[in-house]
Amino acid sequence: MSVAAFFLFAVLAAAPSRPDAIADTAVARGVAFLLAHQNADGSFGTYSSGRDYEILASVPGSLHAFKVASTALAGMALRASPVRTDECGSAADRAVRYTLGHHTVGRPNGIEMYNIWAIAFSLQFLSGELLRPDRDPALEPELRRAACDLVRRLGIYQTVDGGWTYYDFNVGSLRPSDSSMTFTTGTVLYALDLARRAGVEVSQKTIDRGVKTLRMTRKEDGGYAYGIYLQYRPELGINKIKGSLGRSQNCNLALHLNGHLASREVLARDLESMIGKQEFLDIARKRPIPHEAWYQNSGYFYFFGTYYGGLVLDRLEPEDRERLWPGLRDMVASKQEPDGSFWDYPLYGFHKAYGTAFAILTLVRPAPEAGWGK
Repeated sequence: MSVAAFFLFAVLAAAPSRPDAIADTAVARGVAFLLAHQNADGSFGTYSSGRDYEILASVPGSLHAFKVASTALAGMALRASPVRTDECGSAADRAVRYTLGHHTVGRPNGIEMYNIWAIAFSLQFLSGELLRPDRDPALEPELRRAACDLVRRLGIYQTVDGGWTYYDFNVGSLRPSDSSMTFTTGTVLYALDLARRAGVEVSQKTIDRGVKTLRMTRKEDGGYAYGIYLQYRPELGINKIKGSLGRSQNCNLALHLNGHLASREVLARDLESMIGKQEFLDIARKRPIPHEAWYQNSGYFYFFGTYYGGLVLDRLEPEDRERLWPGLRDMVASKQEPDGSFWDYPLYGFHKAYGTAFAILTLVRPAPEAGWGK
């Protein structure tokens, strides 16, 4: 393993190197929840729902996509855990086996493309596994084949405008004809960046087209249009900064990693904006209908936003990391449930798995003085 790859793995693992009682306690409780709720086959989450209202998701494909994505996220969280490391390592290994066996999940119809989340988070998970210095050498060929296949599939699902989406209401063709979504595109670009760093071949053209869509939708105030289809309606509530808080960190990270948002001052400004205006995310948290809250925020942007906020935090100047970390930490730790889980949007039986994973991955930050991301 090269020095650069080893350094990147240290960032991915993100084991805390300084005492933080608030974060450490929340992580330990979250880890205990995940360990107690892993399915026998290594996956996380269930297809069941006890609610009258659920988001559009055809069976079995869309629910299977949710399970694969949730499993990949939970596996990453367990691998990054600084507590109960032997148990977490075994549980993460089981999650790896499940992800390897189910990462090829497809679309149930022409409209629903939730499998894009399964593909992106699986690629992120397996790329991280490839970067682990202590991985099982016998597993490397299978990990690499799966990662290469996931990259290939992302190329197929790239929209005609260059980004990625999770719905195609227009045609339902193999290559989506509907507008790309900024936060989906940011998620994919981060996964592709990790894959490339793990030695998986990724087309620069594929990345450049995705980056172009984010640059087209970014506003000077740090907000992003929800998708390309809304780029000419900058004053629509969902496109204003208060409606973009949960997306901006994800999109900023993707641009920064690809050399198009080089200023750490801008990254810090936008992260501070999310922390300072967090009530607009919080008021949407746990609401069952997407975009029903102020500025059309949805509950599922809460822990998604803090997770990518944590990844942005790692790339800031030391003084900004030190200043912003407590606010980001408290956004997450204060929302822990009595059973140790975290959740922000009721999604069949998957919300506690992915919410807890996002929360753990946010809270296991490196020490600001470590200088990750420089």
